Amino acid sequence: MVGKLGDGGFGVGRRAGKPGGCKLGVRGRRAVAILMPVAVCVAAFGYGLPKLASYHGVLGTFRDLTSGWAILVLAAAAVNLLLNWLFIAAAIPGLPLRRAAAVNLASTAVANTVPAGGAVSVGVSWRMLSSWGLSKRSFAVYTGVTGLWSTLAKLATPAVVVLVLAATGRLTAGTGAVATLCLGALVCAAVFVVSAVLVRRSLRDERAADAVGRGAQRWADRLFRVLRRTAPTTIAAAVVRFRNDAVDLLRARSRRLTLATIGNDLGWLLVFQTSLLACGVPQSEVPWSRCLAGYALARVLAVLPVTPGGVGVIEWGLAGYLAAGLDTAGKAQVTAAVFLARGLTYALPIVLGALAYAGWRLRRRPEPVARSQQAAE
Repeated sequence: MVGKLGDGGFGVGRRAGKPGGCKLGVRGRRAVAILMPVAVCVAAFGYGLPKLASYHGVLGTFRDLTSGWAILVLAAAAVNLLLNWLFIAAAIPGLPLRRAAAVNLASTAVANTVPAGGAVSVGVSWRMLSSWGLSKRSFAVYTGVTGLWSTLAKLATPAVVVLVLAATGRLTAGTGAVATLCLGALVCAAVFVVSAVLVRRSLRDERAADAVGRGAQRWADRLFRVLRRTAPTTIAAAVVRFRNDAVDLLRARSRRLTLATIGNDLGWLLVFQTSLLACGVPQSEVPWSRCLAGYALARVLAVLPVTPGGVGVIEWGLAGYLAAGLDTAGKAQVTAAVFLARGLTYALPIVLGALAYAGWRLRRRPEPVARSQQAAE
């Protein structure tokens, strides 16, 4: 799409008589998209985290990890994965849990490794689900509803955590991290309220959906005119149809989706808290309230699309916040706990996702889920 705009004379910085200037611009943007995450990771793992705690101390903490705590941490990670799978199964009636697991792991692996991996992961999910008979219409509803629920949860979590900490008198003021958390929670809460109002109105008022569809059709017409192509004329109708399908799904499964979304949040928090205890961080040094605040801070940092899955950004920010005021040994233990939790929630799904995708490719057989969907409904 960008290349076509450049061919039409809209390329920025294109010199007369030198076609291909836009191509250089595209290459430059791609280079930035690759180099920026690399630079952030180098800064985080090569400078920030070693300055906070030596990797020698972190490795020492891992060596001191007992087998009993290792089993508990792995059990917490398994619970977290299961809750992710239940979320997908709740959004697709009739989908077996094993297939929900395969889709979740494969798409998460892509999202955690590829720049702008969220869009690519949608393609992976479509390939797998369509091979099992899911229609384009059902997939669109699944993608839209789960994406919406997940986004609203990410926006609401920091504000909920701040309110809980303030109500229990455990919100410590005056530190930069807490100020960042409060500011991020405020911004996220504002976006959440506006988004929730718009979504609620669109779902409850068919006229609002019609207006959104007409607006989308107008923007599509303008875009395709720039591209010198004919725009599809069914966009407005597709928006209304999507709204009707989403309403039907939410009427039947909104409670399951909400509970599964809350379970996703609690699953990650369970892994994080268990990792802190396993690495020898006592409640006296990092109490549950600070762990909860750190989790909310990680949510705020995850909103920033700097690196895939927030790698580097979350580790640096989370370890720095939780280890503030601790001695050298405590900082090493906290950093080790952050690495352990992120390894189980970020790196482990990459490995399992690669295996799940390879298994799907080897055993791929189109077995429709439409009949099981109808039976479930």
